[in-house]
Amino acid sequence: MVATERRISTAQLFTVVFILGMSLKMLMLPVLMLKAVGRDSVLGMAVVLGSEFICLAAMIAAVVLSPQKSFTELLEQCVGKIAAKIVFCLLALFFFCKLLLLSGEVRIFFSENLFGESPWSLYSLPFFGICVVMGMGSLRTLGRSVQFLFPFIVGATVVMFALIGTGVEFSEVLPIGEFGWRNVSRAAYRHAMWYGDHSVLIVCLGAVKRTKKTAAITAVAGVLSACVVLFFMFGLTATFSNVCYLIRYGQNVTGMSHYALGNVMQGRFDLMLFCVWMFSVFLKAGFFMYAVVFFVRAVVPVNNAWPSLITGALLYGITLMITSATGLHTFMIRYAAAPALAFQFAVPAVMLLVALAGRSKQKRKENAQPHVAAKDQSAPTKSETQGANHETE
Repeated sequence: MVATERRISTAQLFTVVFILGMSLKMLMLPVLMLKAVGRDSVLGMAVVLGSEFICLAAMIAAVVLSPQKSFTELLEQCVGKIAAKIVFCLLALFFFCKLLLLSGEVRIFFSENLFGESPWSLYSLPFFGICVVMGMGSLRTLGRSVQFLFPFIVGATVVMFALIGTGVEFSEVLPIGEFGWRNVSRAAYRHAMWYGDHSVLIVCLGAVKRTKKTAAITAVAGVLSACVVLFFMFGLTATFSNVCYLIRYGQNVTGMSHYALGNVMQGRFDLMLFCVWMFSVFLKAGFFMYAVVFFVRAVVPVNNAWPSLITGALLYGITLMITSATGLHTFMIRYAAAPALAFQFAVPAVMLLVALAGRSKQKRKENAQPHVAAKDQSAPTKSETQGANHETE
């Protein structure tokens, strides 16, 4: 059972859901979708967000309905320790791949916008250091970190979108539907690794201080993050729809605002804002690292330090061997799309099933207790029986 002081509040869960639903889908995914299906990328993103919200709804139900036990405890009760450990290994590998992809997105952003001449082996060290530190922490520490940085991230997002909205001609999004739904669904499938990040909420099962408004507040966070991503997709499509085959992978919101304002922003104020917004990506990386450590510890009972350090070193070594971040994109599209899509729907389903099973077992136990107590009260004690026998004699 998760200790009370280690749980996160409903307000912290709201900020976590918002950050998870927004950050990674506003880096390279919009550009990749735009390159794949042009203006229909708006439809593709709508499909992605719709499927993601369905999964989020299942996870919210699991969090609200489950007893105050962690996912590892509930799964071991349902399928046994050996089968549960196999599942934990698969989940640790899944979140490790998510973290690897996210590090590639960070690499592209910084190499395109800030450190074009600097080696990744040098400026990646702070990023992986942050991941390791967050992996060593607790879920409550992560929740507090997200809650603290949330106003800055939202402020930077609002100002950035206000700058974009003043210069983008949104009518350039039309016409939509040129490629057909078949190509749109195919593009959504091929980029499955770039979404479904709410699955990391599996580590929050049994670790939320629930209230009557937990489900509603969390659902609102999911809707708001989806609206932010969809607005951004509209803006990017309207800006680059006519030259979608020429844009670079690093041209995200910074390139869009630069283009929209006629390249006259002194000091690149938009870039500074987006660097503040990048805190959301670092926080998501911290959650992925925490999830990897969480499931490694469920298999091998050790403290947080060693799994976090080993995972950070392994990530750093793998990224050094990957000479091109776009090559990582190709690998994820070709080989990881099907497993990622399966996990995105399997994780919420398993969460909900084990939560319902745990709740049912808890209710049966609670219903059995009054009968046991009544039976104990009705049965005579040993001293009373001896006294009755003595009086008979």
